[in-house]
Amino acid sequence: MTNTDKRVEPQAGATPPAADRARRLTVLDAPSSLGLRPTANGGISGSYKAPGVLRGTGLVRDLRAEDAGAVVPAPYETARTPGALRNEAAIADLSLRLAHRLGEIAAHQHTAVVLGGDCSILVGVGLALRRRGRFGLVSFDGLDYRHPGNSDAVGSAGGESLALVTGLGGSLADLEGRRAYLQAEDVVSLGPRPDDEYSADAVRNGIRVIDSRMTGRDPQGAAREALDVVTRPELDGFWVHVDADVIDPGQMPAVDSPEPEGLSFEDLAAALAPVLADPRLAGLDVTIYDPDLDPQLNCGRRLAELLVSAFAQSAETPPSA
Repeated sequence: MTNTDKRVEPQAGATPPAADRARRLTVLDAPSSLGLRPTANGGISGSYKAPGVLRGTGLVRDLRAEDAGAVVPAPYETARTPGALRNEAAIADLSLRLAHRLGEIAAHQHTAVVLGGDCSILVGVGLALRRRGRFGLVSFDGLDYRHPGNSDAVGSAGGESLALVTGLGGSLADLEGRRAYLQAEDVVSLGPRPDDEYSADAVRNGIRVIDSRMTGRDPQGAAREALDVVTRPELDGFWVHVDADVIDPGQMPAVDSPEPEGLSFEDLAAALAPVLADPRLAGLDVTIYDPDLDPQLNCGRRLAELLVSAFAQSAETPPSA
C-alpha cells in the first residue's frame, strides 16, 4: 500500500440476509477527476468529491458492504504534456494501484463497488479484469468512444475510456503490455444518445450499442440482450459501468457533459437490476456525478438510492440461465 492509498477495516453490523451473504459487496473509492478537462473557469471538476457525497448518504451501510477505503490519485495538473493525454502519467499510476486493489477484493471472492470519480477509472478496472482473464462489460454511459482513429479532439481520457479499454489509444490502452483489456465483441453500451457521432464506429468495431431510445422503450429487454453478450461461456464474468450522464439532464443535471434524451432513473433501475442479479457479475463502478453542480445534493442522494434499490432488486431477481 502506498502512502496515497487508504484502507478502512470492514464495518461491524447486523448479519445480512441470506441473499446478501451469497454476494459480499466491498466499496472502494477512486476519487479522481484526472480524465476531465479543466472547467470553464480553469478549475477542476468536482467529480472527485462524488465518493464522499455518496458515502454520506449511508451507502456503504445500506449496501451492507465492507469498506475498502480509497485509492487516491496524484494531484490534477491543468497543463497538458504535448503528445499525451491530460494527466496521462497520473492516470496510469492510479490505474495500476486501482487494479491491484481490485485484485485483492476479487481474491476474497467479494464483488467490488467502485465509487468514482471520472470515467478514466475504467482503465484500472479494465486492467484488473485483464489480469484475471477474459471479461465482458455492460456500460451504462454516453459511449465515451473518442479515439485517434475517429477524432482529432483526443486529449481527455474520461471521454475516451471505452475506446481505451478496448485497445484504441496510446499508453493508457496498453499498461503492462495487456492491450486490449476488453474485447470489443464482449462489450455492450446501453444508453448512448441516438445521434452519438462515434456510435457507428463502435458498432463497426464489434461493440453492441443499445441507444437510449431502445433502452427506454424496453429496459428489461435491453438488459437481457446485454446479458446474452457478456455471459457467453468463453467469458470469465463481466463488469458494470454506470456513468451518471446516461441519465437525462432533466433528472441528473450534475454532470460535466449533460445531453438530452437520456434515460430516466426508473428506466436505468429497471435495466440495471437484472444485470446485477447475474452471479457472473464481477463488480460495478459509478462515475461522473459532480457535487459542485448539485448544491442541495439531491442528485447524489437519488443516485445512491438507485444503487441500493438496484442491488436489492437484483437479490430478488432470478439469475439468467
